[in-house]
Amino acid sequence: MATGDTVLTHDSLTTHPDGLAIAVTLPWYRSLWLSSVSDIAVAVDGQPIPAERLRAELDGHTYRIDELPEQWDVLWFIQDRLTLVVPLDAPAAAGQHVDVEVTVDLRLPYMQIAPQKYVTNHAATRRTLVTLGADR
Repeated sequence: MATGDTVLTHDSLTTHPDGLAIAVTLPWYRSLWLSSVSDIAVAVDGQPIPAERLRAELDGHTYRIDELPEQWDVLWFIQDRLTLVVPLDAPAAAGQHVDVEVTVDLRLPYMQIAPQKYVTNHAATRRTLVTLGADR
């Protein structure tokens, strides 16, 4: 089983014109439909970012966090990274150290334990990362 320590890697954080971009890996051992994501939470330097301000990008498409459970026809492959765009008042600079916390909650659709109830995976990780330039 994949755990929270797989969500962020040393190169997960890049600059973005709107603030920051955080590339997260799927915290599971097999690909899942994007609709399996029941929630994503992000905090930057200890400040929670409201979910309605976050955007998730995968394979050239952008989604609000509350739209993810509706994406039953989009696969999040284990080799792909979901990019979370975090708007900030001022864009982050390359080389900046940032404390990042990301929590991904997954509903595992092939592990039904009762009618309309599924096994869940709660993967949380927190790391201090160095912001890489967007052109890396």
